[in-house]
Parts: sequence; structure tokens; C-alpha cells
Amino acid sequence: MSFSFKGYGENMLTFPTKLTEAGIPVVVGENSEVSKAAADKDFIGVAVSANGEFAGVILNGYTELPYTGTAPAFGFCALAANGTGGVKTSTSSNHIVKVIKVDTVNKTVGFIL
Repeated sequence: MSFSFKGYGENMLTFPTKLTEAGIPVVVGENSEVSKAAADKDFIGVAVSANGEFAGVILNGYTELPYTGTAPAFGFCALAANGTGGVKTSTSSNHIVKVIKVDTVNKTVGFIL
């Protein structure tokens, strides 16, 4: 039996961007333009589409990303961008998410933004 958490409380906005890569944590800057989140930065959401002009960014809802370092803990967990398109646990991040899936074999984490 398979199941999915996709669609839960999903909210997405379209932002201007120069990004062409989807599936990565993003930050927002001048003129509301989003860009790839650098290592150790708090991210506003995850780009689910990007074409170099606009990016669809999920701001709320369920998402899965690769993680580096220590596996995130289930429940409330502080995550920051890892700079390579994924996330990592952080002691200094203000970005608290709800972790509901951790795959230590594939090094992915599923969480609610």
C-alpha cells in the first residue's frame, strides 16, 4: 500500500526569479525575487517550478528534500538550507518545521513547512 502527504495545506506563490532549478529551498531578496538558499540560511519555501523568469514556491504544506549531516528528528525540528539544494539540521535556524518522514537510506526528509 502506498500513501502520500502531498497536498496537505499547500499554498504556493509565484515569484520573479533567475532560477531554472526546481525542488530546492529558496530565499527572497530585492524586488521579491527568489534565489537558491545558501548554506545555513533560513529559507522561505521550496521552488516547485522555475523557468528563469518566474518560480512557483510552496510556502506551506508538505515537501521532501535531501538532507546532509545528522538525520533530522521527528516532530518539531529546526532546518536550514545546506547550500546544495537540500537542508540540514541547525541550532541557529529560526525555521521550525514538522518532520514526519525520515529516510536514512536515501537521506531524504519529509516535512510540513
